[in-house]
Amino acid sequence: MADILDSAQAQINNAAQQVGGPPDPANVDLGELDLPYSSHAHQNNNNQSTISNDSVVPTETPPMPKSPRPTGAAVSTLLFLFVTLPLSVYFISQQRALTDQRSKAAYVTKTSELYVANLNKTSFSVIWKEEIPAKGCAVAKNIKTQKETRACDDILSRMHLVTLTNLDPYYSYAVAGQGGGKIKLHPFFGNSIISGLFDKTKPPSRIVQGTINQANGQPLKDAFVIVSPFLTDRFYFPVASYTDQNGTYAIDTSLIDAQNPKPYELIIVEVVNRQGQTLIEQKIPSPSGNQIATITLLQ
Repeated sequence: MADILDSAQAQINNAAQQVGGPPDPANVDLGELDLPYSSHAHQNNNNQSTISNDSVVPTETPPMPKSPRPTGAAVSTLLFLFVTLPLSVYFISQQRALTDQRSKAAYVTKTSELYVANLNKTSFSVIWKEEIPAKGCAVAKNIKTQKETRACDDILSRMHLVTLTNLDPYYSYAVAGQGGGKIKLHPFFGNSIISGLFDKTKPPSRIVQGTINQANGQPLKDAFVIVSPFLTDRFYFPVASYTDQNGTYAIDTSLIDAQNPKPYELIIVEVVNRQGQTLIEQKIPSPSGNQIATITLLQ
């Protein structure tokens, strides 16, 4: 009976193979299957891609490369840069700020602020620019005695250079300007000026002359000349004058030397016209005699 059943089963299997019937799952070698994502993936209402659960095949994420750890030398270099760079930037910015302030104190660059020049024992000059052309007066008040000294420039002008004389030596003076608007001392000079501030260190007066020419060689008349040592180690009270009909001006360089500047080989000369326009700023050799090198405008 068993032999008959085995023979019948064999015949059935042979017939199934001949007609392409399904193989026996127990005898199929599946091997390595590489299944793609299911083609049933679709997009939901939130435009999010969804993948059917029966088609997702987990994959192994490759390990991320490890960043090399900094060495001790690299850490020290980074710390050094972290500390020094901000300090370097700070000191450079401070140096530039100081240089800007010094130049503003030395030269007439800001409107409606008084600059003091030619500071001497019983006199000093006051320089300022107006917003609009106006006549102007300078007033110095002795803070102790309340005595006022006044001098005026009666020419309608944006630029003024007024000298106050017959002052009491070694007293503090409050200084103000009166013109098209209220004029105050530049912050560098503080709230008052002491007459004869540098008198103890002042050498004998040394008057030197210079000439300012226009670009065509003709003398520049009625222009203001402000002179300072070409130094930026500290502030200096400049000396100032104006040109005559021949383009000539005169200054007392002892009023600079009285301020004990470092040895300086150059001076800087600023020339300003009545309209308050700076015509030139030029570095020239410090005068050794009684003459300053001639300056010719570029245009």
